Amino acid sequence: MEAFKVAVVQYDPASDDKEKNIEKAAEKVKKASRQGAKFVVLPEYFSIGGGSDGCDVLAEPVPGYTVERLMDISKNNGVYICGSMLEGTEDHVYNTAIFTSPDGELIATYRKMHLFMDEQDNICAGDETVVVETEYGKIGLMICYDAIFPEVARDLGSKGAELILVPSNWPDPFKPQWQLATSARALDNQVWLAAANCIGADDKFTYFGNSRIVAPTGVPVDECGDEEEISISTVRMDTIDEFKETVNFLEERRPP
Repeated sequence: MEAFKVAVVQYDPASDDKEKNIEKAAEKVKKASRQGAKFVVLPEYFSIGGGSDGCDVLAEPVPGYTVERLMDISKNNGVYICGSMLEGTEDHVYNTAIFTSPDGELIATYRKMHLFMDEQDNICAGDETVVVETEYGKIGLMICYDAIFPEVARDLGSKGAELILVPSNWPDPFKPQWQLATSARALDNQVWLAAANCIGADDKFTYFGNSRIVAPTGVPVDECGDEEEISISTVRMDTIDEFKETVNFLEERRPP
């Protein structure tokens, strides 16, 4: 399998300016694309900032305006993009990861299964994991708090995911848990994992960034600091097979 580059993007989304946030995302994607990235991961709620407050006003249909903009950004830059937004249906609101292709198509959506704190008051949980076949390999989708729960990543790994993309808004004081969970989910399933976190603050939390790309061994190959930044790393899917030739966790596990 040919090596390719993956980018994680972190910035401080404005809580009251969807258009500004989308333009910021477009700027970052363009920059990552010019550096050779084939996949770009944006933060959770990349277009609205903050959390689930005001979700009835901020939620959109999928596809809708934000998705269409993201599809255009993907096509204009020839990259896959994953980011999370508020999806509104006739009856419910979801925290939904959007995955768009270099052809400008919406190829997958994933509704966050594990809702953090007051998300549970405003948002409905999803109930299905998602793995997408691409020319670079099989891609799994998670969102933020999902990384705490081994079952989501394990299901993605069992379905053949080789790279898991994780849009996130992971706040202080939980940086150690962020580092541990993202590394553990990669190692548990012997997969690559790219997790983008935001920076800045809202009326509830401060966000520390530290977006990271983690190898199948659980070791991060690149990490951001705590400021606006893009990290780009080369991913080689054959490192998964090389690791599994030594020890294959999925084959050797013995469920109780």
